[in-house]
Amino acid sequence: MCGIVGYVGNRPVVDLLIQGLRHLEYRGYDSAGVAFFRDGIIEIEKSEGRLVHVEKLLAESSKVFQGSKCGIGHTRWATHGKPTTQNAHPHRTGHVVLVHNGIIENYQEVRKQILERGHRPLSETDSELFGFLVLEEMNRGLGLRESVRKSFLKIRGSCTMVVMSEKEPGVVVGVRNGTPLVAANDPLGGGVFASDAQGLLHVSKNVVFLEHGDLAEISEKGLEVFDLKTGKTIQRNATLLDWSVEQLDKQGHAHYMLKEIYEQPSSLMDTLNALVERSNGIPFSLAHQPAVKLIENARDIHIVACGTSWHAALLAKYWMEKWARIPVNVELASEFRYRDPVVGKSSIIIGLAQSGETADTLAVIRKARAAGIPTVGITNIRGSTISREADAVLYMAAGPEVGVAATKTFTAQLMTLLVLTGHLAVKNSQAHPDDQVQGIQKLFEQVIQMPHLLADYLEAGKLAKDTKKAARALKDSRGFFFIGRGFSFPIALEGALKLKEIAYIHAEGYAGGELKHGPIAMIDQEMTVVVLAPLDIWREKTVSNLEEVKARGARILGIGDASDLVLQSLCDHWIALPPGLDKIDSSLFPLALTPVVQLLSYEIALLKGTDVDKPRNLAKSVTVE
Repeated sequence: MCGIVGYVGNRPVVDLLIQGLRHLEYRGYDSAGVAFFRDGIIEIEKSEGRLVHVEKLLAESSKVFQGSKCGIGHTRWATHGKPTTQNAHPHRTGHVVLVHNGIIENYQEVRKQILERGHRPLSETDSELFGFLVLEEMNRGLGLRESVRKSFLKIRGSCTMVVMSEKEPGVVVGVRNGTPLVAANDPLGGGVFASDAQGLLHVSKNVVFLEHGDLAEISEKGLEVFDLKTGKTIQRNATLLDWSVEQLDKQGHAHYMLKEIYEQPSSLMDTLNALVERSNGIPFSLAHQPAVKLIENARDIHIVACGTSWHAALLAKYWMEKWARIPVNVELASEFRYRDPVVGKSSIIIGLAQSGETADTLAVIRKARAAGIPTVGITNIRGSTISREADAVLYMAAGPEVGVAATKTFTAQLMTLLVLTGHLAVKNSQAHPDDQVQGIQKLFEQVIQMPHLLADYLEAGKLAKDTKKAARALKDSRGFFFIGRGFSFPIALEGALKLKEIAYIHAEGYAGGELKHGPIAMIDQEMTVVVLAPLDIWREKTVSNLEEVKARGARILGIGDASDLVLQSLCDHWIALPPGLDKIDSSLFPLALTPVVQLLSYEIALLKGTDVDKPRNLAKSVTVE
């Protein structure tokens, strides 16, 4: 959601804020702004649209800001009020200036009180109201930190606030309640805030992930943390991140999304190496950690997730039930949290969230823990909320992902869930016949091969050429259906989602057998059907579904084994999967299908002229309901 950066120290603040906000652009936003001290006065430059508009305003401004060493910046994802310059952050109320991420749930009540006391908000946002609360407290004689603390106790909702005042130059105060806020001491003196670690890596890699109810202050003395309710000093340990600023650069690629698609072989291998203890010779041997023990003891598993993570969870259900013989329920977190589900104490709930900050998934984790049900989080971000609130956590090792549409974090999730499946299968191997045990060992050997197979596939160039050709032919289709069966079905859902996210084209993913139950009524010559049909046990049935839509005039893009000449002859357009896939268990075919549907969506989006890395209306980390 919204991106926040705040800084006090010895570096030029405006340049630092802009750099930090650039690293947070992946979160999605519709307006941006910065505020900084100049001769004791806080100046604000903000605009609707992209951050580059603010940079242009700064370049054209006669204001001198090079010497400023204290300021805050913001990229806004609209909740209250249209994406206009007036509603953009930072907001000023008298000598108080603030930025905000999240929602003030009792904003109508607060607004009524503010108006009754004679204040007149200038924006449509709930954010500005908080500034009036702080202003009133400071006008009563309280300092900035205590004013922010007392004001925050008057509002409800999942919020982060970062505030400064002309009455206290060189001080920035932040509050974290729900939506994320991280902080760090600047090695050169001072401190920094950001919505997540990517916004401050250019200052420090020793990051403090603030907890719910933390009140923090940065000044020339550095970072101090306090308890929001009591105001007393508390200690928070820093986490050393192994990410580099260079990883956030495009490294010669046209877009971050393209870079991250091509990084998938390495992120898969990194995730595998981070999870598996290879020295003991046991396949899928997870390193000893609390999450493993909790999952091993569960009689059944509930996986909750949203969006792309939900698709990964659906595939995990296929894997776990096939290989580990464990009952698995997969749930949309946004639905599960409001139902009255039957979950036994012998069950476990796994929350799957790439950012570790997804509001609905976190709500399920909290509700489960309150009910005494064990919880495990799976995330890519160390120190994220889910890693602290779940009973235990498993970490992917995808590295930073800047493109809003998930690519390498999706396949890293798949690898994590696959390794977990294999571990449980080995643990339960006594219940399996010998050929099943041998099959698990063989599967592990093939899992190790997959990143290398994918690297060769991506680097050979044929996939890029074939997807470009298909995209040019199909870009004007009225809509797309992605169909697959078995292990391919979740990838059909993911392929359709990617196309919607970045190309803004209507697309639907379906299990192949479901087309005849309604959707086939939409099939005509203006529709494209993308058929995922690798050589697995569902291939024959999938081809039958292909014939059904072909007979009704649809254009067919087939994605299948390079040797499947029969399938290729039935398709109008064709993309071959990597050579050597016939020697790989069909359970792993989704890892080969995924980059194909990602690149197809990417190429169509390029032809449509959309903003691939920052698609409209979307946010990387969905921290509100």
